[in-house]
Amino acid sequence: MSTSVESVTLQVDVVDDAVDAYVRWREECAGAGEAYHRWSGAERADRTLAYCAYTAALDREEAAASVYADAMRRLGDECGDAWRAEPRRVWGATRREPSYREEREE
Repeated sequence: MSTSVESVTLQVDVVDDAVDAYVRWREECAGAGEAYHRWSGAERADRTLAYCAYTAALDREEAAASVYADAMRRLGDECGDAWRAEPRRVWGATRREPSYREEREE
């Protein structure tokens, strides 16, 4: 089975986009956690503002999660068949890892 250069380049771009989206989502998760801690420890006079900052952080995390979900759907759509057909060539895998079930059976 041959894979065109354009196809592999597209797949690499899709993987890069998915990784970037994942990193952004995790950064927003951390930001939401930090905002929560600021809100939960805020003085009474600062609680309303801290709560608004926390809900804004949750909104950013939700938006990043949506972008990540879209990137993973695109990854599945663009790379799914190629990954199943040629996992080593497309993904650079050196060997197949045993599944949890296979490890337990040994």
